[in-house]
Amino acid sequence: MLNVHPMQLTHAPEFRIHLDDDQVILHGTAEESAGVILRGSIILTCHEQTKVKSITLKFMGITNVNWSEGLGSHQKHYRAERKILEKEWTFLELKKKAHHLCQGQYKWDFEIPLPGNLPETVNHEMGQVQYRLKAYCDRPTFSMNYVDKRVIKVTRLMLPSSLELTQSVIISNVWANKVAYDISIPSKVYCSNKSIPISFDLMPIAPHLKIKSVSCSLKEYITCSTMDHHKTEGKVINHLRDDRLSLDSTTGHWAKIELLHVPSDSSLINYDMCGELIQVKHKLKFSVALQNLDGHISELRAAIPVVIAPMLPEDDDNTLPAYEDAWRSIPYDAETLAHMIAMGEVPASAAAVAPPPPLAPASTSFPPALILTSDSHSTLSSLSSNSVNSNSFSEEDLLTPEPLPWMGIDISRVPSYTTALRTGAPCTLSPSLPNYESITIA
Repeated sequence: MLNVHPMQLTHAPEFRIHLDDDQVILHGTAEESAGVILRGSIILTCHEQTKVKSITLKFMGITNVNWSEGLGSHQKHYRAERKILEKEWTFLELKKKAHHLCQGQYKWDFEIPLPGNLPETVNHEMGQVQYRLKAYCDRPTFSMNYVDKRVIKVTRLMLPSSLELTQSVIISNVWANKVAYDISIPSKVYCSNKSIPISFDLMPIAPHLKIKSVSCSLKEYITCSTMDHHKTEGKVINHLRDDRLSLDSTTGHWAKIELLHVPSDSSLINYDMCGELIQVKHKLKFSVALQNLDGHISELRAAIPVVIAPMLPEDDDNTLPAYEDAWRSIPYDAETLAHMIAMGEVPASAAAVAPPPPLAPASTSFPPALILTSDSHSTLSSLSSNSVNSNSFSEEDLLTPEPLPWMGIDISRVPSYTTALRTGAPCTLSPSLPNYESITIA
């Protein structure tokens, strides 16, 4: 008789890379930027005991170009690649015998300082600048390995003091003794999903001259380079044409403001950047069609270089502060902080950086510790097993009867102006101290 045994279903562990932020923003030019720190964690969730040989993480930044020119037998291929940055972490070392991980969640933190001169992320058919994280969990033979990958996007933000942000551009000239023109834009820098206001002011000089149309286009130029060759490719990002210009009878000018939209889709436009192998630049191009008395059409052309950025400095003001700067917004008054924690407005962990009276020491989290078992197999203790919740505070734990105002306050840390106004002056001077008048009289 055939015995049929039911198959036992098992849940595969969850292995992933968690990042505080997968978009890196560098502030200032390559010479101005101080860089930024990329932080994250490797998280492995085991639903049952799992054997693991090693766990590693690799960060890689690469720029490469690849294109062809010519046809048939005359076709030539050009290719170049540069390694921008590379770093590798080992969280579980490879040993003779596998590590036995018990049921639970395991977490390994990592961080890497990124220099301020990194080239920004670019994706183009002729070349790329890419940054990637790859986590690898190596398992014993006949067991499936775990892999997770994350793409890091690096962008650059101009400083508020950059001249390009406030510098307007105007082209003023007389063309062929037929028309005097002023074409201007209020700034050289524009970000995605915004419109560029372009002002036209045309004054006819030749008699019976008519303006047939005005055209504006935003064009992108990408230059890829190898050791001995380079190629520049341009494409139109957006275009508009206006043939409804009317002559102002009082001034004798054609004047109008055209709005040219910058797309927000990253697949349609790349931001300005300058790397070793790839450069991205943008230009605004204008064309004015003029009709002479005899019906002949002539064309006035002009161009202005512009900078397309991912965002402007004022847009960056709305982004959330970094974790290490969060203490700046925490109130200094112990009673206010305790009330906010009790109401759930502030996490209990905020008490660690605020100046309330001393608390009982909370348990400290450490990376998973390696424990040797009697069978000579290494077992990794789970973070989730029998863990103590160090964030479970009550209002009674945080308050003590009538704490002195200066207790627990770091006088070297100056509060912000907003915090000082909100907190007020909680100090009440002792009545035993003399007042100012009595001292001056004495």
